[in-house]
Amino acid sequence: MIKTELGYFWPVTSPSGLKELRWQQTPFCEPLSQENENVSCETLEQLDRYLSGKLTHFSIPIDFSDWSSAMTRWFNTLALVQYGQTTSYQGLAKQWGNIKAARAAGQACRKNPIPIIIPCHRILNTDGYISQYSGGSRENPSSSKNLERKRWLLDLEAKNS
Repeated sequence: MIKTELGYFWPVTSPSGLKELRWQQTPFCEPLSQENENVSCETLEQLDRYLSGKLTHFSIPIDFSDWSSAMTRWFNTLALVQYGQTTSYQGLAKQWGNIKAARAAGQACRKNPIPIIIPCHRILNTDGYISQYSGGSRENPSSSKNLERKRWLLDLEAKNS
């Protein structure tokens, strides 16, 4: 686990790779099992480098075995949005293969188990407005604190692109 300016992060791994990156604003109370300590350590190291503006591309093995093929495809499409770039939910849906699936694109962002590494923060409304983000707290995606965290990530990337 690491504590950062944006909150606390805990990687959840399997023998195949990173399954989830838990992110919350308070320290983790429950002990979480670590099946793949190498992936956990590498995840935290890369996350720290990213948050300090020194890393623009993550290279961590991801384990999507708990997700449907459609959700895995959404997550892989999200991962194609490059560092320092943004797109709209409609643009993401188009890249996924169905321009009419903008609402599904939003749901994929909301369900993203690996925030930051799978960059759902790079997805905005068509007008460029930030209205929702679950990073750091899933209780209220439209809370000002969540939106501030999304803006912080976008500003970090803009500054280091």
